[in-house]
Amino acid sequence: MNTLYCLLLAAPLLFNMGTEKSDVWTGFTKITPKSDGWQSKDGLTASVRAYREMIDNKSRGRMEQPPIWTNPITEAAVIGESANTFHIKALPGDYNVYVVCGTSDSKYRAQYFDFTVQVGKQTQRVQIEGCYQFRALRFRAAGPLAIKFVPRSKWAVNAVMAWTDADAARVEKEIIAPFEEWTFRLPPAEWAKWKQDPEPPTGPMPKHGKRDFVVWSRHYLECVYPHTNPYPEDLNPELRAFATPGEFEPVNFIVRPLRDLTNAKVTVSDIGPVPAQNIEVRRVRYMIARPNYTTLYRCRVVPDVLERFTGGNLKADENARFWLTIRVPDNARAGEYRGNVTFSCDSGKAVVPIKLRILPFKLRDDPTKIFGIYYHHPLDRAAEAKDDISREYWRRKAELEHADMVAHGTRHVTLSLWAPPADKDGKFDFKWDTLAAKIELWRKHGFVGPIVMGINSGGVYHKYMKESPGSHLRNVKDPPEEFCRELTAMVRAIEAGRKERGWPEFLYYPMDEPSTAPASVSYMVKVLKACKAAGVRTYVTADPTHEQFAPMRPFVDVWCTQPFAPDREAILADMKARKVEYWCYPNHVNGENDHTPVAGARMTYGFGFWRSGFLTLIPWIYQSSNGDPWNYLDAASMDFFNRSEPDGTPIPVAMWEAYREGYDDYRYLYTLEQLITEAKKRGKPVAQAEQELKSVWDSIRVRTKYKHDDLWSPSEFDVYRWLIARQILAVLQL
Repeated sequence: MNTLYCLLLAAPLLFNMGTEKSDVWTGFTKITPKSDGWQSKDGLTASVRAYREMIDNKSRGRMEQPPIWTNPITEAAVIGESANTFHIKALPGDYNVYVVCGTSDSKYRAQYFDFTVQVGKQTQRVQIEGCYQFRALRFRAAGPLAIKFVPRSKWAVNAVMAWTDADAARVEKEIIAPFEEWTFRLPPAEWAKWKQDPEPPTGPMPKHGKRDFVVWSRHYLECVYPHTNPYPEDLNPELRAFATPGEFEPVNFIVRPLRDLTNAKVTVSDIGPVPAQNIEVRRVRYMIARPNYTTLYRCRVVPDVLERFTGGNLKADENARFWLTIRVPDNARAGEYRGNVTFSCDSGKAVVPIKLRILPFKLRDDPTKIFGIYYHHPLDRAAEAKDDISREYWRRKAELEHADMVAHGTRHVTLSLWAPPADKDGKFDFKWDTLAAKIELWRKHGFVGPIVMGINSGGVYHKYMKESPGSHLRNVKDPPEEFCRELTAMVRAIEAGRKERGWPEFLYYPMDEPSTAPASVSYMVKVLKACKAAGVRTYVTADPTHEQFAPMRPFVDVWCTQPFAPDREAILADMKARKVEYWCYPNHVNGENDHTPVAGARMTYGFGFWRSGFLTLIPWIYQSSNGDPWNYLDAASMDFFNRSEPDGTPIPVAMWEAYREGYDDYRYLYTLEQLITEAKKRGKPVAQAEQELKSVWDSIRVRTKYKHDDLWSPSEFDVYRWLIARQILAVLQL
C-alpha cells in the first residue's frame, strides 16, 4: 500500500486529480494514477477535457458557449473500474472531508457512473449519467483518512479536500464557495455578463394568522414565483377537482414561510376510492433559466421542475409550491369524496381539505390523432456503452420514459436509423439491432405510427461534397447526381429491412428545418425526389405557407409545421385532395420559447388542437440536455423539459403536466362528439349537447401559436371542460 504523507499537517489537505499536464487549483497537490496515495495503481486512468473559451460554431455561424465551463478541478479526473482507496496520513482528530466526483470528457457520454464513496463509517452513493455532471460529497471522519471508491460500473474523482474545524470558515469561504459557484453556475467572469430579470410585480401580503407560515393556493396554470404574494381569496384554500376513472388530475397548495421552517412534511389521506399512494407529492423547484433556449446573458428565476418531496427545510420568505397529482383508479365508483393534505413542520401544521368528484364514465381516445414528441433515445447510448451496468441503466431509462409518455397521453416518438454512407461495394452498415430494440419498446407501450424515421442524408452529402451542409442548410451547395442515387439506394435498403421485419410504415425524414433560401429549397427538392424514388412517403419540418417552399410541395407527404398553419379549412381541403398530411411541432410550448407560462401548452394540446384540424402534435423534445442538465445557463442552448433522477426515473416539469391536461381536454371533447353521434343514430335528441359543443368551439380564439397571451383565464379552461363533462352526463342519460 502507498500512503500519501502530508508534511503540512496543520494546513487543509487539498488534492486535485488529473493527468501530468492538467491544471491544478491554487494550493492543491496534483494526484495522477501514478501518484502515491492509491491503494493500487492497477487499472487507474486519467481523463481531461478543458472548456475555457467560447466556441465558433461554423455550422450555425455564431459563437457559442462550450458544453460546460470547467475549472482546474472539474477539467480532469482519475477513473477506475475496481475498488480502490486513496489514503491520506493526517494527524488524529476530526476532519471535514469534501470529495468531488464526475468528468468533463465527452467520450464518457454513454457511461453510467455508479459507485459508492466511503470515508470512515459513512458511505454515499454516486450515480451520474454520462459526462458534464459533478457531485460534491461531504463527510465527517477521524484521521488518518481513507477515501474508498467501490464501483458497480466505474468511479471518477476530481478532488479530495480535508480540513479541521479550525480551518472550516476559511476553507468554505476561499475554496468551497468559489468552486461551487464556478462548477454549479458559471465562472465569475461569465456570470458577470448575465443580467437577471426581476420577478413580475406582486401585490402586498394580505393579513394572515399567527403561524410561522401562510398556506394558500392558486390555479396550477398560473406561475407562482419565489416571492409572489397571495390575494386574500387565495388563503386557507379548499382544493377541488373532478376527474374520470383512470384520469390524472393536479391540485396544488403553496406555503409561504415567514421564517425558516425545519422538518417540513406533506402527507395526504385517502380520497374515497383514491388511496393515498395514488397521490404523488412533488415540490416546484425554482431554476435560473433563460427566457428561451438560445438567449445569452439574460436570465431569471422561474418555477420549472417538479421534484419529489419527502421532507426537508424551507427557506424564509420563499414560496414552496406543492404539486399533487391524483390518479383515479380505473375501477373507481362515481361520487363526491373528501380527503385532506397536511403540511407540518417543527413550528406547526395546517390541514388543507380536498374535494374530488369522480364522474361515471371513461374518456375515449381519438384513433385519428397522434400525440407524439421528439426524443433522444436512451437505447442509442445503450448501444455505445462499454459495460453491463451502463447498458442496464440506459435500457431502464428508456422503459421508464416510455411508460411516462403513455401516462401523459403521448404514444409516438421520432426514431432514427443511422448508417455511414455506402462502402465501396455499395453496402450500408445499419444498426438494425438498436432499431429493433426501439420498435420493441414502441410496440410494448402501444405506440402508434407511422414512424418518423431520421436518416443520415447529411453523411451522404459530406461524402460527395467533403463538407457539412450546415444548420438549416445554410452552407448547402448543389450535390452531384451520384448523391441522389446513393440516397435512393439507402432508402431502398432501409425499406427492404423494414418489410422483412414486419415493422410499421416509416416516414422518411432526411433533413430538419430547411431554410427558405433558394439553395436550400433546390437541395430539398433533390433529396425528397431521391427518397420518393424508393417508393416511400416523406416527412418535412417546414411551413408550407412560405411560398419559397412551393417547389417541394409535389414531393412532401407529411408537412410538419411549427405553427397551426395553414388554417383548418385549407389543410382539410388539401388532405382530401392530395392525401397529404399536416402535423404540428409546437415548439413555442416547449424549450424554444419561454416555457414558464404553461396555459398555452394546455390550450395547444386540447382545445387548440381540436380546433386546428391537424392530425398530430409532435414538439421538440421530451428531454434536451446540452451540458450539466441542472444548469440552464451553460452550453450553446438551454437544457429544457423533463429532467431525470440519478437512477433515470423521469422528473416532470410543469409544462409536461399541462400537456397531459390538454390531452385530457381533447379526450373530453372527443368523448362528447362520439356520444352525440351514437345517440343520434339511436334517434335521441341531442340538440342541447350540440349547441353547447358549438358554443365552446366558437369561444376558442384561434391562433397559429397559443403561447401565453390572449388566452382564456386559467379557471376558464376548467369551466369549459366542465361544460363538456356536463353534456356527456346528459347524453349518457338519454
